[in-house]
Amino acid sequence: MDRSQQHEAAYRMYLIGPFAITDPSGKALTPKSQKSQAVLAMLALSLRGSRSRVWLRDKLWSDRPEDQASASLRQALLDIRKCLGDARDILLADKNTVSLRMDRIRLDIDEILTEGHSTGNDELAAEHFLEGVDVRDPEFEEWLTLERQVWQRRFDEGQLQHKFEPKLELAREHRQQSPLVPLTAINPDNKNGGTANEPSDDEIVSRGSRQWVVAILPSRVAGQSENGQILASEVTSLIAKSLVEGTDIRVTDFSFGGGPWANSQNDNQPGGEISLATPIGIQLELTLASQTVLVVVSILRLADYSLIWKDSCIADRQLLERGESNQLHALINHVVDEVNGCFLFRAEGGKLEREATMIEAVNSVFRLSRDDLDRAERILHNIAADRPSSSVYAWLAFIRTFRVGQRFNPYDSAIVEEAQFYARKALELDVNNSIALALVGHVHSFLFCEYDYAAGLFERAIRLNPAQPLGWDLYSMLHCYAGQPEKAMAIANWVQNLGFYSPHKYYFDTTKCISAALAGDHAAAISAGEEALKMRPDFNSLLRYLAASHAHRGEMEMARKCVERLETVEPNFSIASLQDNRYPLLNTGGGKMLIAGLTKAGVKLR
Repeated sequence: MDRSQQHEAAYRMYLIGPFAITDPSGKALTPKSQKSQAVLAMLALSLRGSRSRVWLRDKLWSDRPEDQASASLRQALLDIRKCLGDARDILLADKNTVSLRMDRIRLDIDEILTEGHSTGNDELAAEHFLEGVDVRDPEFEEWLTLERQVWQRRFDEGQLQHKFEPKLELAREHRQQSPLVPLTAINPDNKNGGTANEPSDDEIVSRGSRQWVVAILPSRVAGQSENGQILASEVTSLIAKSLVEGTDIRVTDFSFGGGPWANSQNDNQPGGEISLATPIGIQLELTLASQTVLVVVSILRLADYSLIWKDSCIADRQLLERGESNQLHALINHVVDEVNGCFLFRAEGGKLEREATMIEAVNSVFRLSRDDLDRAERILHNIAADRPSSSVYAWLAFIRTFRVGQRFNPYDSAIVEEAQFYARKALELDVNNSIALALVGHVHSFLFCEYDYAAGLFERAIRLNPAQPLGWDLYSMLHCYAGQPEKAMAIANWVQNLGFYSPHKYYFDTTKCISAALAGDHAAAISAGEEALKMRPDFNSLLRYLAASHAHRGEMEMARKCVERLETVEPNFSIASLQDNRYPLLNTGGGKMLIAGLTKAGVKLR
């Protein structure tokens, strides 16, 4: 029987808010141990109410030897049976598996989803999933993060009219498409040419542009180290820098002195106001061992201090104390992507709507269609009118490279003058914004072929913020244009690691595809290109290089299919069209290999 239909179950388990289990009379049977609570929750949320002992050990005692983990699990099961008392028979265990009698347990989440929101469950559902459960094991934290995302998606899909795909999962082998860059789907009822479910131009203007604020909360440092707080400060500074560059997010640093929300219950303290004005906060936890540092980053909702997201990594302590933070860069980018995701959508009038923020403008840029680029420009101009910044003008300049690269606009004096104006304006406003430097560098390399000048901008951008994947990615493309594909490919490999969870991952995979194709590693080019096509099946740049690489490998049927798709997306594509648009790199060895492959695949010369 479906759990959601079991209304006569004798025992109730509460997963929303603090974990609890009660008998039919309402008597609490909840174990005090958080790991015992976690065992019950993981069993209840499994498909059949059952998990293997190995799976439970790996999630809750991943840092212990097998014999110690087995003993700890046995102790947890004894603790659960003791707390259940007469109800101990709902827990079943043999030498391989542990199970719950789900026919005798009713879950609060099933009640919320099946009985609807008219029964007063909205307030309950707004509480956090498994609130307060913290067993300090990274494997459990990953599982809990994914379960929270699944629950929130299930609830949102029942509550809101518009549905969005789930967030990227943490487990790399189970990645799903990110909601942050949904495939463009033209809505036939939308007269403004935007994507489905998006506000009109008039709505964008009337709303104005919002500037979100993120709080950096006091860091927690465990373990013996005089440098612990210094290390924490360096990491949070890099997180803050990565957040503000390229968008209009502001960061308020309360990492010292406890922050003014510490006494938010006191009417004389401004804690409540800060919680409203600053919806989310970021907190760093460092646990220092002799050789390693466990780095945990959490995103909290400040209204109730509930956990929105958490991730972690282990770094070499000696390298970190020397200022070499590259081990943390992928985690930092994951944090930034999650924060952007928190601000990308908002609930208004019972449905989700896109905010007219720079975050949305950037995501529109990377959706690539002509309409999306137009929309991005409208949002950016609207923001520039309120608060001009280096980032705004740099993105406006960068859009010109997409317009030429996608052949939406010819390479002419008008596009060049616009790009020059916006690029110059960006550097006038701030020469220390790494995103702006990288975007302007790409304009000078792609549109103007000024490789030496662009290289200086890229190198400065990377020195200022080595954690920023876009700077590295565009620097990789510079080496493609300059005829150094092997070096470009090495950089692209690093970018794929940095931006693995990025909503723009397809863009980084495209760079890997291009650099590998130019270097003659056509197998790697096809692998990266096919991965990128999952998110952007009609990206013409990808199809060009995939067609050429398949042709060079003698896979002519696949090459012809790529050309057919390319001609559908980019009518009248030819070798001459690349040359007419002054596509860089054509005169390099890799460029000649590209032309040869396209010709072999059947692309016409004119």
